[in-house]
Amino acid sequence: MVKTKRIDSLMLKKILPLILVYVMAIILAIAANVVSPGFLAADHIGSIFRQMAFLGIVCIGQTLVIITAGIDLSIRYTLVLCNVMSAQIINGNNGRTMKALLICLLAAAVIGLINGLGICLLKIPSMIMTLAMGSAVWGIAYIYCDGSPKGKTSQILASIANGKLGGVINGVTLIWIILAAIIVVIVKFSTAGRALYAVGVNPTNARYSGIHTNAVLITVYMISSILAGLTGFLFLGYTGTSFLSTAESFNMDSIAAVVVGGTSVLGGSGSYVGTIAGVAIMTLISSLMTVMNIAESGKQMVQGVLIIVLLVAVYGRKDQNR
Repeated sequence: MVKTKRIDSLMLKKILPLILVYVMAIILAIAANVVSPGFLAADHIGSIFRQMAFLGIVCIGQTLVIITAGIDLSIRYTLVLCNVMSAQIINGNNGRTMKALLICLLAAAVIGLINGLGICLLKIPSMIMTLAMGSAVWGIAYIYCDGSPKGKTSQILASIANGKLGGVINGVTLIWIILAAIIVVIVKFSTAGRALYAVGVNPTNARYSGIHTNAVLITVYMISSILAGLTGFLFLGYTGTSFLSTAESFNMDSIAAVVVGGTSVLGGSGSYVGTIAGVAIMTLISSLMTVMNIAESGKQMVQGVLIIVLLVAVYGRKDQNR
């Protein structure tokens, strides 16, 4: 009986912060509707979910990386490279859409592979390796388009990004839902998911347990880059053309969303279920600031303060309950 109560108490302590994050997201949405009436209108909700989808897809990879006690600062630059490449490859031609997607995913996979090899074999800290790789990728993107992105989306890709299925969910949101469901199931119920957490807790112990830690890390960084590349490709359908300034805040926003969602930067804990709430919070804050015509500098300040408040409110309480 005592053992059962102890297990129930531990489960409550584990679930409570997750519940609080979702409650915070709901409260933020209601507050936004009060400040800006019509914020939660059906059409605007669809737009918010699309914004969430772009960040959410990127955050799948960032969540996996942070669970392994790493960090990926090359995400935004991989996204831009694939955005620029896909625009010039497609250039309005539907027949080149799949070709552009495959090339982008391949390029992104190579970037992730290099990140993983540098971290595993050369023992370069993930922050330094991915930041350096991001800088190199940014240079490649700039050279590729000669500083001035060219080309445009195809009708097929534009329909995926902007069209709505049943008048409610757009294609990007549907892609995010499918990917999110897959990753939640894999991480929660598979051997690969257990290996992921083991590497994050203690890579040495994981290695002695028979887990191929290098393979896990390399795979995680490749997934992160591939999803960033996919997001860059999908962004093209949304904007119609490519920009070197696309998703400027995604590196920091993805990290913030993952951490606010409950994944520890020390590794070994957290889940994408929590990250989804973090994505909602980051998107709602950004969208509300835009509706209120707050300058970018003010937006960054408000975001920073609110993130700190949320972390203290949710995870400060968690620490007190230990």
